[in-house]
Amino acid sequence: MISDRVKHLKKGDTVVALSGSCLGQKGKVLAVRNKDSKIQVEGIGTVKKHVKPSQQNPKGGIIEQLRWWPACKFQVCDSHGKKLGRVGFKMVGDKKERVFSGERKK
Repeated sequence: MISDRVKHLKKGDTVVALSGSCLGQKGKVLAVRNKDSKIQVEGIGTVKKHVKPSQQNPKGGIIEQLRWWPACKFQVCDSHGKKLGRVGFKMVGDKKERVFSGERKK
């Protein structure tokens, strides 16, 4: 069953790839698409796309863009990029705070 929201990642998080051709690579989350649980990661998965001429791009040609990855293939990393962990939520007074809990070293 695919969840309808990406709960463990948000824009600006540092992540590490857990599987696939980019195994072990690190990057920053640039965009999150909750409807199908996908993310775009800076520097991982650049693809070339052939584009027909249009009003925005009158010449057309080949452009490079980031691909959308399944969010389950990435895990949150601490700010230094050395420890993998999970994200949890903690109530502080009346507010819900996002907390990183490092579990294992890379």
